[in-house]
Amino acid sequence: MNKLFLSIILLSALVLPTLGLQAVAPFDGKLIALDAGHGGDEIGAVNTTYNLLEKDVNLEVVKVLQAKLEAAGATVVLTREGDETIPTRRERIQIAKAKCEALGKECDVLVSIHHNGSSNPDTDGTLVIYNEKQDKPLAQALLNSLVSKLGTQNLGLENGGFGITVFGHLVSALTEGYFLTNNSEAEQYLFGTRKEDEAQAIFDGLASYFSNPPKKGGRK
Repeated sequence: MNKLFLSIILLSALVLPTLGLQAVAPFDGKLIALDAGHGGDEIGAVNTTYNLLEKDVNLEVVKVLQAKLEAAGATVVLTREGDETIPTRRERIQIAKAKCEALGKECDVLVSIHHNGSSNPDTDGTLVIYNEKQDKPLAQALLNSLVSKLGTQNLGLENGGFGITVFGHLVSALTEGYFLTNNSEAEQYLFGTRKEDEAQAIFDGLASYFSNPPKKGGRK
């Protein structure tokens, strides 16, 4: 009897944590829209030393992030999957919403991925932009994770009137992971693990957001 009881305890110790992880997995059933900023004729920031175009970096990070999210149980839609021009920010939102609706539900969140630029090649740091009060918890979770993972200067949150976050009545945020015009960043992207690290940071930020969902509230 004692041996049987001990076996049950040991089996429970192995099985129950696994069941618990499955029950609280933050991405189960989530529908996430990812927007790779710029594209086509709109190239974004440029690192002239290494001939890096922001539009390409944005899309590459999105593709790595997409794979991570789908492996974790999320469904992901993209506003662009190649180097196409999307004329307006409003059209990007419309694409995201239409793709989500085609799957039978609204997008849970939209993340627009960008990289900053400056005429000063020494400038660097991470910024996250949001538009509405309901977007701030997502923006904060992404900022915290990016700064922690990338080791960049925290440039904080910026509120209102920028990029894709202005339109669409979706919970959304726009990340500026680092300054592509900074040669150290460009080198880490080309020869190091910057792309993987950034995608992982956004993944972790989304996991934190979905694990601690904010209370429902209207847009301001």
